[in-house]
Amino acid sequence: MIEFTFSSSGSETGPVWGSALLAPLAPDALTPFSGSLLTEIAARAWYLYYDRLGFDPSPRSGIVRLHAGHPFVNLTLSATLDAEHAGVTPPLLRLDGVTRPLIAWEKPGFWAGMKLARGARKIEEVLHSLQQELPEIIARTAAWQSRVAGLRWSQAEVLQIMEEIERVGATALLPYFAARHNLEWAYRRLLALLAPRPEAEAAALLVQALGGAAPTVELEMAQHVQRLGQNAAAQPAVRAWLKAGTFETWQTSLPSGAFAEELQAFMARYGQRGLHEGEIAAPRWSEAPDILFAAIRACAEGAPAANGAQPADPQPLLAAVDGKVRKEVQQLVAQMQTLLTMQSQALHAVAYSLAGTRQWALAAAREALTDHRITSLDAIFFYEVEEVKEMMTGEWNVSDRHTIHATAEERQQWVAAWRRTSPPALIWGEREATLPTAGLPAAAGRAEGCAVLAAKARDWPADAILITQQPESAAAILLPATRAFVTAQGSPLDPLCACARSLGRPGVVAAGAAMKTIAPTAHVAVDGALGKVTIL
Repeated sequence: MIEFTFSSSGSETGPVWGSALLAPLAPDALTPFSGSLLTEIAARAWYLYYDRLGFDPSPRSGIVRLHAGHPFVNLTLSATLDAEHAGVTPPLLRLDGVTRPLIAWEKPGFWAGMKLARGARKIEEVLHSLQQELPEIIARTAAWQSRVAGLRWSQAEVLQIMEEIERVGATALLPYFAARHNLEWAYRRLLALLAPRPEAEAAALLVQALGGAAPTVELEMAQHVQRLGQNAAAQPAVRAWLKAGTFETWQTSLPSGAFAEELQAFMARYGQRGLHEGEIAAPRWSEAPDILFAAIRACAEGAPAANGAQPADPQPLLAAVDGKVRKEVQQLVAQMQTLLTMQSQALHAVAYSLAGTRQWALAAAREALTDHRITSLDAIFFYEVEEVKEMMTGEWNVSDRHTIHATAEERQQWVAAWRRTSPPALIWGEREATLPTAGLPAAAGRAEGCAVLAAKARDWPADAILITQQPESAAAILLPATRAFVTAQGSPLDPLCACARSLGRPGVVAAGAAMKTIAPTAHVAVDGALGKVTIL
């Protein structure tokens, strides 16, 4: 069972809000543009999911909210619909040592249960349908992003794309929401079946049962970086180019040959990806490939040896539960394997929509710069999406330039302050709650080495231990150059964890605030099986 600790006072009346569902897209506090966009498309995706299930969802208000720049999803609302229409057992949460149900619910009688079973089957059908639709969703979203990238950005084109970004984003986010929501439920159900074991012990059993079998886009990215490293190692001119580290004109200065061809293939498929993908202000790899090239260089100069995929071993997990529920546990593990792959592919679709939205935002910024409505390109990200639309249509007039400038300046201070703090994991009514864990297993194995912060990684030591805030998807390109990874927040369900298990890289998530302030070059020991991190 997941343990929370209340960290603030206040009323407990009202919905329960959780940050885990959207955390892979929001590893840090978001700018107002990014936060307002993610809030809107997540609310639309929530509605699309429950409408497709036929669960009669209410209008989208009150589904997603921002708290200090972090998106939180209304867990109460989702749990209520799942229970009332499909008989899904609401999760139990443990706060300050007291077990509490997310919502009040009584197990239905026989006839009601028969009706609810149809709703449960509908969930399975919709998940299967979305899995089948994902290749087409990815293709359509990629085509949209490609079309956006080719625009010359007349005023008419700015206004046209303005009307498309939220629809495209919600359509891409729908399969991700469906996969992640059901992953979260399956994880909580397994924890309940393993009670009273601590979450770290239960997570270790789950990680062992899952192994590294799930095929993911993150694994494809990591393996592509490994191949690029091998190609670079075989070309002295490329090794020298990577070592020089001058990448401002990389498209024209890159030596020709097998490496250049392989890099072109990587950028064609993954150039729209990048660290902090949910933050629209963050550049993508096609714009700023410095971290990508650092990882490739590390692989070329001698990356840590690959340990091979961690085998899936469900027997310890099955032995730890009552015999009456072993069949259910087997089904849950199989479902989670499928959903981990679906989550990964869905995030790839979302990345295309976010990259296209970034291109639109920068086009809007260039237009706003012409009459000094904003003072820099990056200032556009400190306005909400609707405010940018009002600038483009003239509703927020250039005559109000002073207010426009002051708004961005004030919000820049807000975001800077938010990023100096750690967000709660849960909000119960008005009370914030944190996860007191000092680490959860994400990928088995042990390693020691030098801490390298993902956002600042340029020169990689041979014994690098990757440190990130969240186990976000795009950090997978850094795994081949590391011995292990550690994150301050996150869960074993996050995309980076599945990739690490496939690569045989040990990992620990939810290691706590110490990872946010860890000194670069600190010596770290990682035990992925125990979920333990030691700063030596």
